[in-house]
Amino acid sequence: MAEADTKEAVEEQPPEPGPVGRLFQAALPDVEFGVIETPLNETLTVTRDDFARVMDAAHNDERLSFDYLRCLSGVDYLTELETVYHLYSFSRKHTIAIKVRCPYEDPHVPTVSHIWHTANWHEREAHELYGIVYDGHPDLRPLLTEEGLGYYIMRKSHPLAEIEDWQEDYLDAIQKAKEQAAAASGEAPPVDEKARKIELAQKKAQIIKKTRDKARDEGLSAEDQKAAVQAALKQFEEEQAAADAAQPGAAPAKPVDERAAKIQLAQQKGALIKKTRDAARAKGLSSDEEKQAVAEALKKFSEEREAAAPAPAKPVQDRAAKIKLAQEKAVLIKKTRDEARAKGLSSDEEKQAVSEALKKFSEEQKG
Repeated sequence: MAEADTKEAVEEQPPEPGPVGRLFQAALPDVEFGVIETPLNETLTVTRDDFARVMDAAHNDERLSFDYLRCLSGVDYLTELETVYHLYSFSRKHTIAIKVRCPYEDPHVPTVSHIWHTANWHEREAHELYGIVYDGHPDLRPLLTEEGLGYYIMRKSHPLAEIEDWQEDYLDAIQKAKEQAAAASGEAPPVDEKARKIELAQKKAQIIKKTRDKARDEGLSAEDQKAAVQAALKQFEEEQAAADAAQPGAAPAKPVDERAAKIQLAQQKGALIKKTRDAARAKGLSSDEEKQAVAEALKKFSEEREAAAPAPAKPVQDRAAKIKLAQEKAVLIKKTRDEARAKGLSSDEEKQAVSEALKKFSEEQKG
């Protein structure tokens, strides 16, 4: 028994830092580092309060001498956002990964663009995709998307996340069960809405590519290319709506394509931002005054839209509620899996148990 207790205690101890981690501890003895084991290199976690000191020491302490930021990336944990920095030292020939987290409601981390210039674009990209604000960065304008888009496309809570939800084989089992129930009752088989949305998105992507390629072959300008793509998508959506309406027993088509509306809103914001910037620069305003003018214009635009919009038919589920729901589902999945494995159930039986638990959870939510 004593030997087993000792073995269990050893297994529960956190990983010890490797040689590079110990160099960080020597350089910053008052900083508490977390250590994560990875197959590639040592990984340290630091608090946001200590982050600036740690990164300064990583570059300037002679024992560390990390002169190259290989890359950085963002991670969404639903309640927290994380940035991961991969560093390399040409002089010392060692590597390290450093992780720092910030809460969703306060997504701020100090910039390292003044330490490693390559962080300039990396942080811009992470800000654009995850909404992490790198305090002190000289220019966090988007690289890939429209400025003022209104959401962050790599967050798990973004508007298209519903077609990217956790997908395992148990979803197929649910669909098959619905089809069998419909066949037994003589009803028409249910439509797999998730598969339909994915198929529709793929068709739209093909149309966008085909239209862009054709427009470029014809030598059209960037603006003309965008107009051609929008016209092609509009025609596709009209044809799709007509085809849906022609199907017997089909549900009436939605009067508004939500995705098209979001794209249109992003374009309107982009045009407003450009107009406001041009006006501010024509007046000779400073960079801070220009940013303030843009913020005020976007705020006014949003207020006018809210005032003109009709009352929603049903309350919109806010981000916090979606996050809470996702967390509850994740807890339920883990609990059901653990119970199934404790019973020695097979993989298929485990998936079936998870699907039934989720189905029951959804019914209770609706009720």
